[in-house]
Amino acid sequence: MEKIFRLLIPNREEVTKIKYNCMIVNIDDEEITIKIVDTILIGFSNTGIVYKEGDKTTVDIMLFDDLEICESTTAVSSVAKKGNSLSYSLYGILDINNTILKSEIDFSIDAEELFDYGYLDGKSVRIDVVRIDFDFD
Repeated sequence: MEKIFRLLIPNREEVTKIKYNCMIVNIDDEEITIKIVDTILIGFSNTGIVYKEGDKTTVDIMLFDDLEICESTTAVSSVAKKGNSLSYSLYGILDINNTILKSEIDFSIDAEELFDYGYLDGKSVRIDVVRIDFDFD
């Protein structure tokens, strides 16, 4: 008897987004600094923000623009800001099936961004992002 396999690819709306508990550290127009556990991130909120410094809320994090993904020789999970820019290098383990970078905090990645990187599944990688965007509840 022949087995039939079906690959289910979730629609963009069906992909589970990771919500993080965070504290607002600084607000400078659209540039927002947040703290998630011990990780500090600076990014943008294109939808505006109704919170003030010191408030605690939940946030969805989106990695902005084309991602540069490459295998990393370091096994350390970390989030490194690049100089005075809003760009980051994210280090961690790539989980293709769950579209996640497992790092200091886990980052959701759009499945379309991972199309050419199946060979890096389960490996230590570095992902360079132009900036990080925040969507607050």
